[in-house]
Amino acid sequence: MKTKMISMIKWQTKIKKVFQQFTVLVWAMLLSNVVFNITRFMAMPFMAIYFNEKLNLNPSEVGILIGISPLSSLIFSILGGRLGDKFGVHRMYSVALIVPAVSLVGYITVPNYYAIAVFSVFAGIGWAIYNATSNAILAIHAPGSHTEKIFSYNYWGINLGGALGPLIGVLIIGGGNYEIPIGLFAFVLLLIAGIMFFLFRKTKAILQDRNNIEEKKDMDVKGSIYKQLFKDRTLILMTISSFLIYFIEAQDDTNFAQFLNGSFENGVQIFGTLVSMMTGIIVIVQPIMAQYIDRMNNNAAFIFGNGLYFVGFLSLLFLYSQTWSWYFAFALITLGEIIIAPKKQAIMARSAPRHLKATYFSIIYAGGNLAYAIGPWFGGLLLTHVGVNYLLLLLMVVTAFQCYVLIKANRTYERASKSKQTINEA
Repeated sequence: MKTKMISMIKWQTKIKKVFQQFTVLVWAMLLSNVVFNITRFMAMPFMAIYFNEKLNLNPSEVGILIGISPLSSLIFSILGGRLGDKFGVHRMYSVALIVPAVSLVGYITVPNYYAIAVFSVFAGIGWAIYNATSNAILAIHAPGSHTEKIFSYNYWGINLGGALGPLIGVLIIGGGNYEIPIGLFAFVLLLIAGIMFFLFRKTKAILQDRNNIEEKKDMDVKGSIYKQLFKDRTLILMTISSFLIYFIEAQDDTNFAQFLNGSFENGVQIFGTLVSMMTGIIVIVQPIMAQYIDRMNNNAAFIFGNGLYFVGFLSLLFLYSQTWSWYFAFALITLGEIIIAPKKQAIMARSAPRHLKATYFSIIYAGGNLAYAIGPWFGGLLLTHVGVNYLLLLLMVVTAFQCYVLIKANRTYERASKSKQTINEA
């Protein structure tokens, strides 16, 4: 009996230590991101079917509507970050959720093609602001020693949403009612916006916005914000890195899916299993690996992670006609992503000045949005005209260059950090 009691007390102590690592605000942000992504993936993958079946739109019209929102996010991505820094990331976070929520309600209540196109533009602007402010808030409130761990948990939450959301969506839509998951997503966005705004006020986080805005005004007077952005080598290198890694990811859902469908009799099933396997690896393995990745040297992590990417593409180059090689390669690529992503986000979070975090995140993610815009097209050209071999060779080159850029960015960041520390000590 005593042994059981001691064991229970030890477990309680361990759990307490885990929760004491971060503030209530950080845990609330992580939890809200999990709920957000579950409901997002519950609704968004079925949006095209909803437009097609419920609004009687043809595939071309559906494609335009689906593409408007990400295009709007790309165009307004940097503006979204600037708005977050100008008016305060905590205030703009709630606004960023309310705008898409209203747009989602519009999808259901106003079944008009042009009205939905306008709603999609505003939804895209909302997502652009949300992506910048949510990451900025985590970066601001992350204890320096736990930045990587926080972004690792956040990354895991996104993928958990990707795994559970579609399954919940299928169950809800079983009766053919596509409006329910869309309406639930809108409701959850409003709920998160309200709860987090209340929490920001209670924890006095909004007061920090005022301090950051005043600091930003001082920088504006000196006219040095844009000089700082264009001279920041870490920012430039991380933006290039964002483009490169998302260029690779952009091939998964488009060109690799098409190649599998055209090369194997059960290509669609293979692709579906690959996606499920990748998500499963991230959801199961990532929390375990997070403890070890946190202790790894950044450069070692970038070399090892990109090495896994490289070996994955190399194996496909010689064995792409074998089904098993796709599972082997994508397992390696997924493990590489698990290692690289938290380290990369931690550098992004630490390198950005406190009053410009949303702007930094928005610029870096603009690189990713650009990759998603041109990646499928460029990869498709190679696949169509010269074959999958040349696409895989290109991805190996991109992987090697990405490794170089990340190491260069890390060294630049470390030099800048040491320089700031020396100035502060002086």
